[in-house]
Order: sequence, then C-alpha cells, then structure tokens
Amino acid sequence: MTEIFNHILKFRHFPNCWKTARVLPILKPGKDPTHPVSYRPISLLPTVSKIGEKLILNRYLTHATKLRLPMPQQFGFTPQLSTTHQLHRVVEHINERKNSNLAIAAIFLDITKAFDKVWIEGLIHKSNAYKFPQYIIETIQAHLTNRHFTVFVKNSDTTPRNVQAGVPQGGNLGPIIFVLLMNDIPQVRNIMISLYADYTAIFSQVKTPDKAIVPLQNYLKNLEA
Repeated sequence: MTEIFNHILKFRHFPNCWKTARVLPILKPGKDPTHPVSYRPISLLPTVSKIGEKLILNRYLTHATKLRLPMPQQFGFTPQLSTTHQLHRVVEHINERKNSNLAIAAIFLDITKAFDKVWIEGLIHKSNAYKFPQYIIETIQAHLTNRHFTVFVKNSDTTPRNVQAGVPQGGNLGPIIFVLLMNDIPQVRNIMISLYADYTAIFSQVKTPDKAIVPLQNYLKNLEA
C-alpha cells in the first residue's frame, strides 16, 4: 500500500476505482417519502480512498500554511478554530461597536448545496494563481475528475452516474480545498466579514442606524460583480 500511495503523488494519478461514491438516501423526519428532496444523501467513499486523500491533504496544508491560506476571517475546516471561536469574534466585534455608539447591520449568506456546485476548473485555476506546486494541483485534479456515484436503494446499487461538478462529501480533502474558493471574497473598509466554510456573515458599522444598510447593499453588488 505504501508503494501505491507514493505513486499517487509521483505520477499525479488517483485510481479510478477509488472515485465511486455510494450514496445512501436517508429520509428526513416528518417528510414525504415520495419526494426526492425529502431525503438526505449520505455519501460513502472507499476507506482506502480516504487514506489517499489524507496523503494529498497533508502536502496541501503544508504549502497552504506557507502561503498564509486561508484568509484570517475564515474559521471553517481550519486547525484549532471552530464555530465557537468565530462566534466569540462576532460578539466581541458587536460589543466594541456598541460601546463606541456605532450602529451595526448584518447580512447572513449560505450557499445552497455549496459542496455539490464547486466549479472544478475554477478551483484548479485558483490553485495555480496561488502558486501551489504543480504536482499537488495535478493530483487534486486527478482526484476530482472522472468521479462517479451509485445510489443504494432496495438492497441494490443503481447504475453508476458521472459526477459533473462538486467536491466529494464524506472525504478528507473536499472541505479543505472548498475553503480555497471562498478565499478571495472582497474585503472593504468598515465592513467586517466572518466565514465558516460557505456560511458568511457581513457586518457594517456607521454612526446612524438609517445609513447602516447602504454599505451592505454596496458590498453585495461588489460581491455579485
């Protein structure tokens, strides 16, 4: 196995047989079982695939640290940081502004099915822009492309289907590289942003409450551009 894992990085190849996820649809409590949206998909990956991902992840994190990634406002999937730490940061920010007699407004954003919608080509482009070593980029690309999934229904698996976009859920690597996509969110004066993966809180601070919304509206326009 050691030789196989070493060859993953040496030849920048991730075995195709490790890239098929088995999806188990779990009915959400109180939901109509005849509707597909009533089910929560649980993605199961081969154990050996997760070990291979861990190998890639260790190399990725080494270089991400050197590049000072992710941005300090991002607490998602970041070593030694959690939702609690981010919440403390937000509460402290609000209290400081209140003590300075400033008005605060906030917008909270959540990307629907964020992990399923990741644009792989864009992720690779951004990895190149951040100057990650080429062997890491190509290995990640091999890991993310040509993936398939089956759905386990009535004690049998469906025919494998191709995965068109997104990062694998249930693995070690997907959440971490997803954070890279969120790293270039705009930073604007007098606007505070707080990130936990795709969950985003945006705060404005002004002297009078009637002017608190305008900076947020301008920020959202900048975000959409």
